[in-house]
Amino acid sequence: MIEIVYEWNALRAIACLSIVLLHATTNIEIINGFIDQPFYQFFRLLLCAATPIFILLSILILANRYQHQLPSHFLWHRFQFIVMPFVAAGILYAANAAFHYHENFWNALYRHIILGDFSGWFVMTIFQLYILFFIVKKYQLSSIWFAPIMFLLGIFYMTLAKLNLDTFVENDHFMRLLFIGWLPYFVFAYFIGRHYEKFTYYIVKYKFFTVLSVILATVMIYINYYLGDQQITSRRIDMMLFVLAMTIFILAFAQILPKLPFIHIISRYSFGIFLIHWLIQEYLAPYSALLPTTSLQVTSLFLATLLVCMLLIKIISFLPFSAYLIGKSHQKGQSVIKVKILYNG
Repeated sequence: MIEIVYEWNALRAIACLSIVLLHATTNIEIINGFIDQPFYQFFRLLLCAATPIFILLSILILANRYQHQLPSHFLWHRFQFIVMPFVAAGILYAANAAFHYHENFWNALYRHIILGDFSGWFVMTIFQLYILFFIVKKYQLSSIWFAPIMFLLGIFYMTLAKLNLDTFVENDHFMRLLFIGWLPYFVFAYFIGRHYEKFTYYIVKYKFFTVLSVILATVMIYINYYLGDQQITSRRIDMMLFVLAMTIFILAFAQILPKLPFIHIISRYSFGIFLIHWLIQEYLAPYSALLPTTSLQVTSLFLATLLVCMLLIKIISFLPFSAYLIGKSHQKGQSVIKVKILYNG
């Protein structure tokens, strides 16, 4: 029997909502032009934490669920229900580029699937980290040495990316796919997942310190932003502390505050929403952009995108092969209580 851990669903749902909101602001700016409001842009920067939070959660769940040995077909199962939906979405985006923007279909297919030039790119990063997790568990690598090496390698890679070297600039889409830049999150997630019960005991006990950590991490990013580092991206070294702070904050307070039914709904649909929301926004944004204020434009696009995405995912779910198109996460769980058998969505 597979059970659901509420705080994991809460973390997944918040990450999903954040990325849809971020891209709603992006698509409104594509139509109406850059919005020169510092706090608005800083808010967009904070929303960028959504992707690394989703990546961190994916590894955290694996590290918690597979403490000792991996099941058979571990990678194949994830290839079927994670990579294949990514490829299906890439084909859809390529077809849209060909018919709507008159791009050569094969060029568009290469750009979307190989380079990951659409909102689902993170799937390939997660799958690379799954392979790394498989290697760590299969060969029983000691965390005493692999954790610091991976962490430092990831920091080094992110530092090189920050220097805007020609290789990174010219191959930006490909370079962000590589797992190396996401290794610090792998290390954080691995240790949190391995010691999850003890970890959650302390973050709930000292829950107000998690609030303080979010405030301090936000201030740190704001100082860097104020000093001129205004790149709106998740691939920032100062973003790591904010991602970690938000993660422990959400994991702590999701266990304390009343349980909200819509959290489970958003969580179930989150993978499909991640994959197709940008395409939906491309067609909805011109209508939302007609509204009189930026806040109304962004809010309407955000809500309409969620509604359309969930409706489409629901329709697709009736197909017998839907799991290969939108993954299995849309399937309803059997329980909403927290137990020791944890759910790997």
